[in-house]
Amino acid sequence: MRFSRSRGFTLIELLVVIAIIGILAAMVFPVFARARESARKAVCLSNVKNIALALQMYLADNNDTFPPSEHRQEVLDFFMMSPGGGDEGCGYDDEHRTPEGRATWTNPYLRWPVVLDEYTKNRDVWRCPSAKMDSTARFIVPMPDWVGYLSATQGMWGDPVGTGPCYENVFPPGWGGAVTDSILQGRNAGPGVQGTAELDAANKVFVKGYSDAEQNFHDTKLVEFQDVAHVPVVADGGLKAGFLSPATVAYPDICCPECSGVAWDVWGWPTVDCPDGSWCPECADIHAPVLFTTQGQRGEWKEAASRHLGGSNIGWADGHASWSHAQRICAMTDEGDIEGIGLICLSTSVEGYRANCGDPPADADFLFSKNTPW
Repeated sequence: MRFSRSRGFTLIELLVVIAIIGILAAMVFPVFARARESARKAVCLSNVKNIALALQMYLADNNDTFPPSEHRQEVLDFFMMSPGGGDEGCGYDDEHRTPEGRATWTNPYLRWPVVLDEYTKNRDVWRCPSAKMDSTARFIVPMPDWVGYLSATQGMWGDPVGTGPCYENVFPPGWGGAVTDSILQGRNAGPGVQGTAELDAANKVFVKGYSDAEQNFHDTKLVEFQDVAHVPVVADGGLKAGFLSPATVAYPDICCPECSGVAWDVWGWPTVDCPDGSWCPECADIHAPVLFTTQGQRGEWKEAASRHLGGSNIGWADGHASWSHAQRICAMTDEGDIEGIGLICLSTSVEGYRANCGDPPADADFLFSKNTPW
C-alpha cells in the first residue's frame, strides 16, 4: 500500500513569492499614497474655496472693502512707544514692520479667521490635511480690552521681536483651547513654531494651515484691482500665515522661502539646517533667501515642499479656487498673471540675489527669473 505525502514549498519558492509580493507592493503603495494625497488635495481645495466665499460674503456686507487696519489714535500712540522693551521694540527695523502695522497685526479682532468666523461657521476649515508646517494662535488675550491688557503685561512678553504679542498671531479668548491667558500662564497657545519654545501646548488650539492676504490688502477696495480673478486671497501656507507671497504659496512647507517666518537665527544662521531638512545659503545681508544649489537644496526637496502633488490650492478674490503646479505659480508671478502680491525677499530671483549678495554660484537655480517688486 502506498501512502501519499503532502509536499510543502521549498525555500527558493518561498523567496520567489516574497520577492514578487515585494515588487507588487512597491508598485502599488505609491499609487495608494497618491490617491490618498489626491483626496486630501480635494478636501483642501474645498476649504480654500469656503474661505474665499466667506471673504466674498464679508466684502458684500462691507462695501467691497477688505478688513480694516487699526485706526484708533490711542492704540497707534501705544505702539509708537515701542511696547515690550528691547532695542527694536516690536521689530521696527524695516518698512514692513512699522508701529502702525504692528498695531494692526496685534489686534486679535482683526485676524482674518476671527473676522470671517461668522461666515465660515467652522474653524477647522483653516486646517489643511496635508500641512507639514502650521501657524497657531500663539498668544491669547483674555479680554476685549487687549491694548490695556498688553500695556499691563509688558514686562512679561519676553523677546519683543521673536515671541512678543506684537509679533503676530495674537487671538482673542476662545481660540486657545485650554490656554485662556497665554502670557500670564507662561506658555504659548500653540506648539513651537517660528522659533518659539513649545511650553505645554494647549489642547484644541486654533491651527491655521493656510496663508491669507491679511497684511496685503488692509482697507483695500476691490475696484483697485484690474482683474479680481487674478488676485489671490488665501492659499496653502502656514508659517507666515498673515501675508501671501508667491514663494510661500508655491512652496509652503519648505523652511526658508520668502521670509517665511522661521526664526533663522534659532537654527544657526548663516549656516542653516532647517528642521525640515532644507537649507538656506549664506547671505546675511537679507532674510532667508531661497537659492537652490547642488551643495544645498535638491530638486526633489522642492517637490516635497509643494503641498499637494507638486502644487498648491489658491482661493481668488472673485470667490473661485484652483490648484496650480508650483512651477506654474512661479511662472505666473514672472508673467504678471498674479495681481496684488509680489516678492518680499528679492533674493528668490537672480536679479535680487545679485543686488543683495553679489554673483550667485554657477549652478544656482532660482525660483523666479525676474525681480518682481513687492
